[in-house]
Amino acid sequence: METVTVKIDGISCMGCVKTLTGVLTALPGVETAVVDKDQAQATITYDPAQVQMPRFKSAIEDAGYDVV
Repeated sequence: METVTVKIDGISCMGCVKTLTGVLTALPGVETAVVDKDQAQATITYDPAQVQMPRFKSAIEDAGYDVV
C-alpha cells in the first residue's frame, strides 16, 4: 500500500467531504480516503497495482472539484 496527499480546490462543506470520500473509496484499490475540509486535501491509501494518481484526479474532477 502507498499513501498520497492531494490538494483539492472547492471543498466548502461537510457535504463536499462526504461526496469526495465516497467517490475516492469507490475506486478499486483504494483502502482509505480521508478528506480534510480545513486543509483542502485528501489523503488516500491505495494499492498501486490497482489504481494510480491519474484516476484519483479524474474521479475528483468528475465530482466537480479541482486538483491543485
